[in-house]
Amino acid sequence: MNARRLHIFLLLLLMTLPASAQKDFFLFKAARSVKNYLDSSVIKTVDSNYIAVPKKPWQLIVRHKIDQMRITMHSVIDDDDIFLDWTPTVVTNAANSVGLWLGYRGYGLGYSFNVSKHSDYNFTIGAVGVSYGINLRLRTINTKELNADVFLKVKNPIDKEEAEGMNGNFDIELSEPIRVHSLVIDGYYMFNHKRFSYAAAYDQSNEQIRSAGSFMVGALWNAMSVRYNSDKNTAMVDLMKNVGAFKIRQGSIGAGYAYNWVPVRGLLINAMVMPMLTLYNRQVVISYKADYGDTEDDDMLYDENETTHWSRVALTYNARASITYNFERFFFNVYGQWNSRSYKYGHEGDGRVRDWFINTSIGYRF
Repeated sequence: MNARRLHIFLLLLLMTLPASAQKDFFLFKAARSVKNYLDSSVIKTVDSNYIAVPKKPWQLIVRHKIDQMRITMHSVIDDDDIFLDWTPTVVTNAANSVGLWLGYRGYGLGYSFNVSKHSDYNFTIGAVGVSYGINLRLRTINTKELNADVFLKVKNPIDKEEAEGMNGNFDIELSEPIRVHSLVIDGYYMFNHKRFSYAAAYDQSNEQIRSAGSFMVGALWNAMSVRYNSDKNTAMVDLMKNVGAFKIRQGSIGAGYAYNWVPVRGLLINAMVMPMLTLYNRQVVISYKADYGDTEDDDMLYDENETTHWSRVALTYNARASITYNFERFFFNVYGQWNSRSYKYGHEGDGRVRDWFINTSIGYRF
């Protein structure tokens, strides 16, 4: 939540104090002005035949969220002795969090805490207006577990049958963890916001009473770093063509369509799809030379070298869906988002990042 939205909400909280305490105090006058502005702006900017503005403006919401990230890497080694094509994948534990949110016309304060039994760090924040939606997701991962698809062909084998028996899918545990830091920010603007309510599907500050859709535009920023550059992971670095860490910076823009379907009054089903073009696509690769000792503890990485690669324009996928049911004062909502984006850093390797989350809410208007 940005500072402007926080200030507006704090002013609105002042309106809940007794009327006797509000006399001639400029903050209460400011709060009343903000309240009147929000009430009138929401009502004036929507078509009442399609969107209903609840008479009860306050919301108290209990939320539960679960999310997961899947990072796929890929490397090919082709020399005089072997051809190796392998695809290691990092799949995070599903992170669970619960929290409360208190708001007025979509402006509010919320707090949530992680209830998962693992060390991953996950932070999300969002803002929803009449015509826009913004989301921020920050994720930190430390894991030793990999799953890998391996295809090995030995060109000059001593025992070809035994070597190529290593082909298949394997679970691998590294000596030191892979460390991943990921930041994703995406935002949308809806053109038909008079009849189509993004807030009704994802914030519940409004209610969609008749089906409507809207074309939209959006932007996405992805910043991610992946590191496994430990001496104890020398074998992993060697198999990744000497790459021990890489950083991804991607900026994407796109256009899509969202639709709110209201089969019966009170029930809202939303779907939103937006393909995007990644125009800014920069990767920084940190590579090493590997020195194998007599034991794993003697393995060593040295001669760190950093190079920058600019990838061509790539296609990114972004989709959302939501189901909402409104009672008189209560409402129930489930919505989720899925993203898929690819990356490539020169001839050393490439991969794809997929992440998703599902948010479940029960709210009360007053």
